[in-house]
Amino acid sequence: MTSRLDRLLLLLDTGSSTSVRNTAAKQLAQLAAKSVTSDIAIAEDVKANRQHVSFGDPAAWRELMAVVARIIPFLHSKSFETRNAASVALSQIFSLVPVWEPCHNQDSMSTESSSLSPPEYFKFSVEELVSQGKLLLASSGKEFIRPAILSSPAEVKKARKEAMGRLGLEFLDDVAEEMDLDKELGLETNAETEVKTEAPSPTSTSPMDCEPKPTKSTAQSRSATPVEPSPTSPSTPDGDTTALSARERNRLKRKRKPGNSAFVAPPPPQASGSKYNAATAGPAKARLLSNTDESNQNSTRLDSPAPDKVVIDPSKGGAVEAKEVKQAKALDVNPGVWIWDGLAKVLEVDLFSAAWEVRHGAAMALRELLKVQGKCGGMQDDFNWDQNQIAHEKWCNDLSAQLLCVFVLDRFGDFVSDQVVAPVREMVSQTLASLLIHMPRRSVLHVHSVLLQMIKQEFAVPPSPTSNPKSKRKADKEQKTHIWEVRHAGLLGIKYEVAVRNDLFESDPVKPEVKQENVEFDESGKTILKDVVDAAMLGLSDKDDDVRAVAASCLLPIAGYLVEHLPESLDRVLLVLWSCLSDMKDDLSSSVGAVMELLGKLVAYDKVIDVLANETVSLPLTTLAPTLFPFFRHTISNVRLSVVNTLHSFMTVESLPRDWINVPFLQLLFQNLITEERSDIRRLSLLAWRTALSIVSGTEGWMGSILTQQLILEWYAILMTPLGMPIDSSTFYRPSMVTDGDAAPERHNVDKNMLAQDLSLITTEVILKARLAASTALALLMIYWPSAPQSVQDVFQPILLHYLDSTSMLQNLLSAIISEEWAREYSSSTQPDSPSLVEASGLAKEISTRTLTWLQGNSPPAYHEMAFYLARIHADCTALLQSFVTDCRLPQSSIPSLGTEVDITCSRPGCFTIQTAQNAVGTIFNRLKDSLGRAKKKELAVLSDKRDIITASIERYAEVKTQHDIKVSAAFAAAFVAFRSTPDKVSPVVKGIMNGIKSEENVDLQIRSAVAVAAFIEYCTLHQVLQPPEKIVKNLCTFLCQDAETTPTFAYSRKITDGILSFQKTLQQNGTATQRNGKETAKDKEKEKAPEKSSADEASKTRLARRGAGFAFDQLSAKFENRLLQVIPNMWQSMAGGLISTFKSESVEACDALMEKQFGQDVIDSLSVLEAIAPALHQDLWPKIVEIFPMLLLALRSKFAIIRQSAARCFSTICDVLTSEAMRFVIEQAVPLIADPLVLANRQGVTELVYHIVQRLDIKALPYVIFMVVPVLGRMSDVNDDVRSTATNTFASLVKMVPLEAGLPDPPNFPEELLKRREDERQFLTQLLDGSKVEQYVIPVSIKAELRKYQQDGVNWLAFLAKYQLHGILCDDMGLGKTLQSICILASKHFERAERHKETKAPDTVHLPSLIICPPTLTGHWYYEVLKYADNLKPIMYTGNARDRTKLLSKLKGYDVVITSYEVVRNDINSLEGIQWLYCILDEGHVIKNAKTKLTKAVKCIQAQHRLILSGTPIQNNVLELWSLFDFLMPGFLGTESSFNERFGKPILANRDGKAKNGEAAALALEALHKQVLPFLLRRLKEDVLHDLPPKIIQDYYCELSDMQKNLYDDFSKSQALHSAEDAVQSAQPQEGKQQQHIFQSLQYLRKLCNHPALVLRDPEAIVNALEKVGTKADGPLGLTDIQHAPKLLALRQLLLDCGIGGNGANTATVDTGKSELIDTVSDSNETFSQHRVLIFCQMKQMLDIIEKDLFKQHMPSVTYMRLDGNTEANKRHNIVQTFNADPSIDCLLLTTHVGGLGLTLTGADTVIFVEHDWNPMKDLQAMDRAHRIGQKKVVNVYRLITKGTLEERIMGLQRFKLNIANSIVTQQNSGLASMDTDLVLDLFKRTTEEEDAIAAKKKAKDANGLVSQKNLLQGLEDLPPEDEYQGLDLSTFMGSIGR
Repeated sequence: MTSRLDRLLLLLDTGSSTSVRNTAAKQLAQLAAKSVTSDIAIAEDVKANRQHVSFGDPAAWRELMAVVARIIPFLHSKSFETRNAASVALSQIFSLVPVWEPCHNQDSMSTESSSLSPPEYFKFSVEELVSQGKLLLASSGKEFIRPAILSSPAEVKKARKEAMGRLGLEFLDDVAEEMDLDKELGLETNAETEVKTEAPSPTSTSPMDCEPKPTKSTAQSRSATPVEPSPTSPSTPDGDTTALSARERNRLKRKRKPGNSAFVAPPPPQASGSKYNAATAGPAKARLLSNTDESNQNSTRLDSPAPDKVVIDPSKGGAVEAKEVKQAKALDVNPGVWIWDGLAKVLEVDLFSAAWEVRHGAAMALRELLKVQGKCGGMQDDFNWDQNQIAHEKWCNDLSAQLLCVFVLDRFGDFVSDQVVAPVREMVSQTLASLLIHMPRRSVLHVHSVLLQMIKQEFAVPPSPTSNPKSKRKADKEQKTHIWEVRHAGLLGIKYEVAVRNDLFESDPVKPEVKQENVEFDESGKTILKDVVDAAMLGLSDKDDDVRAVAASCLLPIAGYLVEHLPESLDRVLLVLWSCLSDMKDDLSSSVGAVMELLGKLVAYDKVIDVLANETVSLPLTTLAPTLFPFFRHTISNVRLSVVNTLHSFMTVESLPRDWINVPFLQLLFQNLITEERSDIRRLSLLAWRTALSIVSGTEGWMGSILTQQLILEWYAILMTPLGMPIDSSTFYRPSMVTDGDAAPERHNVDKNMLAQDLSLITTEVILKARLAASTALALLMIYWPSAPQSVQDVFQPILLHYLDSTSMLQNLLSAIISEEWAREYSSSTQPDSPSLVEASGLAKEISTRTLTWLQGNSPPAYHEMAFYLARIHADCTALLQSFVTDCRLPQSSIPSLGTEVDITCSRPGCFTIQTAQNAVGTIFNRLKDSLGRAKKKELAVLSDKRDIITASIERYAEVKTQHDIKVSAAFAAAFVAFRSTPDKVSPVVKGIMNGIKSEENVDLQIRSAVAVAAFIEYCTLHQVLQPPEKIVKNLCTFLCQDAETTPTFAYSRKITDGILSFQKTLQQNGTATQRNGKETAKDKEKEKAPEKSSADEASKTRLARRGAGFAFDQLSAKFENRLLQVIPNMWQSMAGGLISTFKSESVEACDALMEKQFGQDVIDSLSVLEAIAPALHQDLWPKIVEIFPMLLLALRSKFAIIRQSAARCFSTICDVLTSEAMRFVIEQAVPLIADPLVLANRQGVTELVYHIVQRLDIKALPYVIFMVVPVLGRMSDVNDDVRSTATNTFASLVKMVPLEAGLPDPPNFPEELLKRREDERQFLTQLLDGSKVEQYVIPVSIKAELRKYQQDGVNWLAFLAKYQLHGILCDDMGLGKTLQSICILASKHFERAERHKETKAPDTVHLPSLIICPPTLTGHWYYEVLKYADNLKPIMYTGNARDRTKLLSKLKGYDVVITSYEVVRNDINSLEGIQWLYCILDEGHVIKNAKTKLTKAVKCIQAQHRLILSGTPIQNNVLELWSLFDFLMPGFLGTESSFNERFGKPILANRDGKAKNGEAAALALEALHKQVLPFLLRRLKEDVLHDLPPKIIQDYYCELSDMQKNLYDDFSKSQALHSAEDAVQSAQPQEGKQQQHIFQSLQYLRKLCNHPALVLRDPEAIVNALEKVGTKADGPLGLTDIQHAPKLLALRQLLLDCGIGGNGANTATVDTGKSELIDTVSDSNETFSQHRVLIFCQMKQMLDIIEKDLFKQHMPSVTYMRLDGNTEANKRHNIVQTFNADPSIDCLLLTTHVGGLGLTLTGADTVIFVEHDWNPMKDLQAMDRAHRIGQKKVVNVYRLITKGTLEERIMGLQRFKLNIANSIVTQQNSGLASMDTDLVLDLFKRTTEEEDAIAAKKKAKDANGLVSQKNLLQGLEDLPPEDEYQGLDLSTFMGSIGR
């Protein structure tokens, strides 16, 4: 059986998808880091404050490194996914563990320049490296020799030396030698790590083996040692099969036959000399690989990740085999050295591997290591600050030199589509960047100079026969002057260097070392900058596109510095960039984007523009600008944007030459407007067009000379192309890229879809936006057109009038828009008193007349666009009539002709028109139908269907016609208004505009109509025409009120008085019905009566009208600002009339009566209009709104739910606009009403208002949050369902804002007393948000236990919740005493309530019982704990069978605490939900995490004043479970399940594969959720309260006997055996051997019986009898093995589940294991492993068998465990212990007390469970200490399972007795039976009942005053806190033990 660690490692390599591999990587990291960090399991928790182990704990770090060592081989994989997954795993490990820092003496830290001399940097010559170094290519052809394991630092060193020698890099090693601070490493090559090669033995008889050649250990092959045995295979090297048995040898042979490929367990790992290696090739096939054969075998070192089978299920558990543990020591470091040093050294060796994959993997891992942990690389604990700085610098130098060597030598290039990528160099440059972050300035400058050498390459390049296709191509063309790969690498390095270390150029140095040399530094900063620029220039002029791309991106991060500090080089930079652009060969050259981006960034600076303006520059702008033209329609949208941007910025600078602004430029801009889909590029193009026209028109004669009438006609023709018809692009200007004699470059046509106008690919909205922009451009052309030589009239009249008279809707629309824009531009550019455009221009007068005539006349019968539609109807009608001939056999002559041509104008006789169509389906159809008689029913039915389809088409035709009419009439009316001429009748104009507002679907056109309305009203006011404006405003208000969604109908809802409609609506939208508990509310019935809304069509029309009216009011407000209400005097009455006339009186009842009688709908309309208009009003008009606040408050208090809803919506919008005034009114006047106990309407109205305010204002509400939180909180336990749900939901939103509120300034204009009140509320909230700030609660009753500090804190918190009627989850770690804390609060609250009742006799203080619901195994435990700790509580267990429970039901109310199990609640919910409870406590409350189960639904029906959940497992593991828990505590707090899922579940789950793009969303969602639930969760980990805890906590866990055990126990006490035992005890000489024996046998029998009946029932007949007695069939499937018969197994299971082991959580098989043999069933990433690991002790081996067989295999198959008992061979025991300690994924170790109790160190576990107990307490103590040893980092929890009321309980009493009193006498010798008191022995045989126990407890209390007999002492000891038992093991000892 493999362990979880092996399975996760396998998944790294074989996971089917990246997300599976990444999940495995995350889990691996958590598993590894678990040894050094305590709370990894909550990886998802946003603000986990981690507790770490000290670095002085080498064992913990060794555990971690063992896992790291197993990940490293995967970095060598051929598969990129595997390498990536391995680096993800390492990255997670580095982040999860604390950052290593040396402990220096702080005083020695000096900021002075160090007195030690700085370390030397290598003499680094790129030339020598290039000429002598051996290149690193894709591979060396030797990749199938398996590399050896590097198993010690010495071997790592050796391998490094060998690699350096191979590559000619010995100079690196010389320096490394000097800096090697651990000379003693050389001594480590001891026997264990001796370098030896095993030759295959000649006995190897596999038929596949050829004659083996003896291996030579050459310098090339690395030291070869046998590979560490794979965890799952016998540990013999492949060649040497002599050690195998014959059977095993044969099995091996069979497996190696080529045909056996179903699955293969790989053979043992080979020595490097063997001829064949097995490799897993994909999940199901295996093949043999010869060492000379090319394959995908992983070359691995530290360990072979060879799996047991390729197909496994990682969620399975089971027994784990022990491994021969041979620790790989390669990663070990000496104490006090940087902890990652070993790892870094191993990775450095890999950097020089011959295989590129290994280099790439090593660079990836190093990058992650340096990023997170590189800060203190090379430092040591025993150095002082200065020495460490030097050591760190040395280390940086060494590592950077190696990275630079890889840069120079690596030549591996790969192709992705048409681009070269250099994976190794790219990765190494990132690794170098991660290192540069931590390097001192000096060293960075050394690296910098080497990178420059690489770029400049000022040496002769040696000719090299190269295999790289790219280089070859170049070599053929010309003699090489440089090596492009080296230059590429150098530029990559520079790019990252300037990005991470821009402090190199800053004038004020960051690093303290150089403070004194400021002046010089400034120079050097400039020099560095100059070097970088030179290098980039060199790169930009390179022939290679990839080099150019990197070179451009080098300058991007430092563009600012370049312009500031090196203005002299700008000229050169720009020149190179231009030449780069003009050389571009195709659209997708990788460098074009980078070059354009750089240009765009530079042009933003003034200095750059000055350079361009300079005539003397080598290339003037006139030549340069046109080189940008080809990029206008570039494939990449950002390039398109930056071209227009760049050229526009050239135009805006007056000093720049402008002669490049010519026809091609204008054509390109116009084409941009027509074909561009992105609005930002369109906007910018229009701006550039305006700028260009203004420049051109400024010079006389320029415009006329360049823009011909022909060109303008072409532009109009393009613009007027009907929708859906392809645009003719033959007249488009297409700039060509000038290339020197080469063919034209490839271009991708980015405008294909826009030009084709295919409406399935591009929406009409986008096309219209483009056409509107182009229309505006043509209008601007008319504005800027010069008066001579040809006037505007001459050029544009024929064109515009032609299109105005066209039959096409689009041409009418656009020509009207051009006219309107022309008029508007003219008005805005001339003085108010100058003549209007109509007076100034004949063309304007003509257009104005024509538009008015059109508006006053009838609309045309149809438009050109409808012809196609009519042709379809024509074909359908003809076919319909023809069917009478074909189907119904009528003669052809009876069918009239419909005409052959289609005529949309209805003017040509004999053609098909829409009237003909109506006749065809009307009179003609009916005539033909009647002539058939009744015979052809079937045919007629078909014909009627066809006719219906045509009728629908005719209706649609009419609709389209109406839509077209609206568009054209609105555009004509808007144009007419813009020309400002006076119509004889205004109504046609007004009608045109208003139709546009009411029914236009296109937003842009609707806004144009709104602008026209404002312009028309302005015109009316100027000319004192009063009537139209008022009428228009009235109509607009009506439009606002047409949408029933926002303006509900009063008549439909007047009968609903109860409820909060907004919240119910939210629930319905989220798919939750308003039915509660299956009962329909009156509100729902009411709603049904409301007549069904007509079709969705109607709704969408009313929404359009509301939208349009909203736009119109926005425009009016923008135009008239604060004059609005003077301009239109009656406007306020139209807006707020309903409110003003209704709310004249102060009394809510009077207002309600008025509404009921007549004003109801008016009020709703006014509220709706105000809600829409308030945001647009000018702030000088706000006082008008403030006047109506009191009216709004009255409306909020109305009895009508619908009025309250409308008022709340309206008021919240006003709060959004007039925030400070409105919020002050709300807080002073409205919020106090929320607590009105008598009037429900007040509570509902204000709750609804606050709900809307929070939804609407969001972050704006912050300053006021504090005033709303507490009142809302009070409503979370309101009796009314709606108030409660709404308040809970609102509170959830408010509480997230509270932490943000603290730092804000006071809200403006708030009175002093309000601000004071805020302080009190703040104090309350601080307590709410931070449990530790809760005020001390004094427990009013005596509790028989001393509370630890954190337990008192817990009780304080619970009391705080109770005080404010809140509910919460106490999720302290296991063993911190959740039960005790709950009992304290129960005892206190019951006592306080009883006291209050005595005083007041008030009905709300009567006695109520509390209910505790727990898993069945815990009912007894709770019962005894309550008895034990609280005297004032009277508990009862409500358990047993249905009959017993029915008897108890009536008595329950007489008890204080009713304890029952979840199953009972599920079955008896009907009886229990009727009882009112004081507290309902769910122990292990995560049982209700699934909201859909019956059990959960039942629990949620319980009615209690206080609800509390206890759960030890961190709920943060799966956020989705939270919803159900909070649905029990505070229904509605987290919204509905579906909305919760949308908001939190989806983003968080989407991030499971760790992709960056979801990462941010997930983090934000988690953060939001965290804020929301934080106040109601209290979780303390043991690590957090360590100082409060003893090193171990011992808890007794009581079990009841099962029915079968009770029967057997009672049988025994009646038997002869008991009597003889009693006689023996009482006889005078109890020491005689035989009798002693007799008693012992009897006691043994009872002990076994307490554990499991199967231990005493051996006889088959007895088994049958026993089963029948308890009503189980003897031949049942489980029989005696059913764990129900053994409560200890049930209790053990419960404890393991509490530890997070074996449930559906941690690592389980939730799937049916038979079906899922898939490798990818990775459990959820955050449930990697249980937080706890357990030792389970028994006395007898049989009991271990039973646990293994009956519990683990049957019920907990996912538990991974090992076993150690008397049968384990002594020599294997150590391996088992080591395996268990080293592999954190093994959950349990089963032991017997006498084997496990001796001298083994089991510090992997933190929980110990005793299933059985020893007579001698010392043995149990020893066993406990297995887990609690020096290496233990956690508090150890010890659980003792004790069967209540039996022998065992007495044994435990004896144990305690012996330890406390007889410690001095009880020795190993006399600890037998003999030393017992006679009474005691007799006591052992009896079984007691609950009642007897209770009586005994009382009697005990009485006796306590009597004599101190041994017996009294023994009983009294029951109450001593168990922690005092072991004084020597106190906290300080423990902390000392872990080096703190």
